[in-house]
Order: sequence, then structure tokens, then C-alpha cells
Amino acid sequence: MFPHTISLSQFFPSSATEIQKLAQGTTELISGFSKKGGPDPTDYPMLNTLLQQFSGGNIHKIFSADQLRSIRAAFGDALSPETIQGWAYHKPLGYAGDYQIIEKIYNYYTSSNPSLTKWDKFFHTQKAPKAVRNRLSFFLDQLWKTKMETPSTSHILNLASGPGRDMYEALKVLGTSEIEIDCVDQDANAINYAKDLCRDFLAHIQFTHKNVFRFSPNKTYHLIWSAGLFDYFNDDIFKRTLKRFFTLLKPNGKMVIGNFTIENPSRGYMELFKWDLFHRSKMHLRRLAEECGFTENQIRIEQEPEGVNLFLVIIKN
Repeated sequence: MFPHTISLSQFFPSSATEIQKLAQGTTELISGFSKKGGPDPTDYPMLNTLLQQFSGGNIHKIFSADQLRSIRAAFGDALSPETIQGWAYHKPLGYAGDYQIIEKIYNYYTSSNPSLTKWDKFFHTQKAPKAVRNRLSFFLDQLWKTKMETPSTSHILNLASGPGRDMYEALKVLGTSEIEIDCVDQDANAINYAKDLCRDFLAHIQFTHKNVFRFSPNKTYHLIWSAGLFDYFNDDIFKRTLKRFFTLLKPNGKMVIGNFTIENPSRGYMELFKWDLFHRSKMHLRRLAEECGFTENQIRIEQEPEGVNLFLVIIKN
């Protein structure tokens, strides 16, 4: 069945039989796109409509393991690590959200294989990668505010610093005067990549190769930034980590913690490739902060322009 002949009525199941129809229709749709080298922009509305039906809850609760295998198999080479979606699925570095995939998103990577390029172009139109790219300007704004509010050198802690692109772009604009950044990452290759990228600023950046749970600095910070770490934590680990790093803030310092919203329209697409996160609402983030003992005037919830990447801001006042 050619993709354009599949009725959208198949995307709204109400029974086990309808779920089977949805799985079959999804498999046929993906297979059709793969055979023609990926979706064209005119195909995006239909494909997005389908994928967004999976974003209201965990996709693993919608389909059986066999159904998910069939859907993924329909991608063919489009699920190889040559594509961003395939990289997310195979996790060549052993973990989700590694520094290479984040850098691919920042840089609008597309495969050099013409039969796969369309899939990467489709990926970049999704709300989730747009939200990731918006972290760059969000971090720049946070760093600027911290610098303006700090009469002397601003001390910054970057947890799970990844490829270092946020620092690189921010320091290109602000310069390094009176800014010192400590970075922690569990991946030595990520640190080496970030060192090379930020080589002009290394006099002001210190890297530590450690799991964040084993990081125990002997200093405090004006800003603790963690863009893409806490939404891999369940609620208990989230709270324990939040409380622990809060103790490392200077008076009037702040933590800025990124977390994807439960309203993320790309969730189904991400979970199809096993890029699983603990999605949280603004209310959920606020509740977690309150359970840590923080008061209302210490808690803010902010977001980037897409409204997909939320930021829990905790102020030490």
C-alpha cells in the first residue's frame, strides 16, 4: 500500500484489533517512505500526525515488542547509525543522548548517503531537536545574567557538559573575562571533543572526567547548569541530585535544570528509537522542588521558545 492511500482513521485505535491495524498501517507507511528514499516535505503532515498519536504516553505501552520490531524493521537502512534516528536507536557510544548526537543536532547533520538524507532533514524539523538547539541561546542568557549579577569572577558548574557547544557559543559572544567554568562528564571522548572545540577558551574551563554522583568539588558556584541530564533520572534520583548540588551554590546563586515536558510532540518519535526520558510537566517539576524543601520564592519554571525543554530554576536566597 502506498503511503498516501493510508487513511488517518487508522491512527486512532480503540481496541486491541485497532492497535493491530495501527501497527500494520504504521509499518506500511514507514516502509513506503523508506522505499522512496525517505519522506518529502509534503509527507511531513501525515507522518507527524501519525507520530504525535504516540506522544500522549509511553509507546511501549501502546505496541507489543513484536509490533515495535516490525515498525522499526520497516525503516531498513534509515535506522542505521548513518542517520540521526538510527544513531539514537543503536547508541554506538553505549548511552542515550551522547555528545555526538547532541552535536549532530546542533549542527543540522545530514547523512551524505542520498537515500538517507531525507530522514535526517525530517528529524531536524521536529520540536525536540529544535528545543535542543534553543539551549544554546538559553545558556547564553543565563551566563550573561550571572555575569551581570556577579561583581567579581562568575563561577559556573556545567553538569554532563557533553560536546561543550553551549559554552563555545556563549564564550564567543561574551568572552572569558571574569568567567570560570567547571565541566563534569562521564565520557572521556566527550571531554576531549569539548576541549578541542573550546580550545581558545581553555584557560577558563576546567574539565573533570567523572560520573556526576562522584563529583565532590571544594568550591561553590554562582550558576549550576545542567541542560540534558535530569530527565534521565527517576523522581528519587532527581531529588537527591538536586538537593546535593544545591549545597554547592553560593548565596544568591541558582541551579538551572533542563527537563523535557510531557507535552513534547516528538516523544513518540523519540521512543520509537528508544530515546526514553522522564518527561515532566511544570507542575511535576515544581512538586519535586517543593519535596526537596525549597520554598515558592526559590522556585521558577522557565522554557525555551518551543516550550518543549522546560527549565527548573532554584535560587539560593
